[in-house]
Amino acid sequence: MNDTVRTTSMTVLNLCAPCGCACRYCLLESRKQAGGVDYCRGRRMAERFAAWTKQKGISMLYGIGYCAEYPELTDNIAFNIAAGWTAARLLQCNGIAIRTPEETDRFLERVWHAGIKKIDTTFFGNRDFHDAFACRQGDYDFMLLLAERAAAQGFICEPTVPVFRSNIHMLPGMLDRLEQIPGIGKVQFFLYDHRGRGAMMERERITVDDYQALPERVRKLMNMKKYKTEAGWLDSGPLPEYTTRHLFITLREDNIDMLERMSCDEIVAYVEKLDDDYHSAIPSVNELAAMYGDRTNMRLYRVRDLYWMWQRRYRSENGLELYDVTDERNCGAQRN
Repeated sequence: MNDTVRTTSMTVLNLCAPCGCACRYCLLESRKQAGGVDYCRGRRMAERFAAWTKQKGISMLYGIGYCAEYPELTDNIAFNIAAGWTAARLLQCNGIAIRTPEETDRFLERVWHAGIKKIDTTFFGNRDFHDAFACRQGDYDFMLLLAERAAAQGFICEPTVPVFRSNIHMLPGMLDRLEQIPGIGKVQFFLYDHRGRGAMMERERITVDDYQALPERVRKLMNMKKYKTEAGWLDSGPLPEYTTRHLFITLREDNIDMLERMSCDEIVAYVEKLDDDYHSAIPSVNELAAMYGDRTNMRLYRVRDLYWMWQRRYRSENGLELYDVTDERNCGAQRN
């Protein structure tokens, strides 16, 4: 493994389940179509890595995308739980098929018995805004039904709400509605990543003034410890360099035959080299900051969002057609 940037975790990712939504900020840029490979073929790859990661002290997950709507769902839950992998008892439910109340109860009963204890549902705004954002009519009402039924059946359900300039006026009303659900957990507001379609939503990113204008009861439900304005990050001194990374072994029809012929060590070395080659073609974080840093920018970011934003700009301005390891639809990595 690379001695400079250390691999500490990984996901064997199989995008074999089409999502019912195509959200405007989707990390994986869902188009309501599946990719990936057959579930069982992907699981065999994950099984190979299960013993390997334990020997190396690396945490992992067999992740299925684009959503949790696939026939082998309970098998995958049990597989991840048995392996003791991170977040195995959490199920993100956006994009699953819209169900009647009775069908929803049966779905929840099935995943509860498989071992899921926490259900995640994401809301984008009021009904019309949410459905347009998710690109699916009726999605808001179903997410609300799912949250209500999950809370009633004893799941931990802590709804999440991304914050945009265009939904900011809706947040107090959304909080009122979600907190009316008996048994609901803490509502959590968050700022989206500068990745996937989120990279095209810079005009929707809130500023520090937008944040400060929010009601206190909304602000206290936002974890802003890792966020600053671009100006704030630049004025804080040299930006931290990457030291660790999370690998994505993304299984695709165009790479699965090759990966199956390789050992786990060879696969990890291959993906780490893709990541190293990408970053060696781009200036360092602080070099990019000197080139592109904007001290007039009052929008709020995690520092990694600025890294991604500056990398995209450098690639575009220099005509670099690199294998994009930051796109999780490819084998690659997220550096931290």
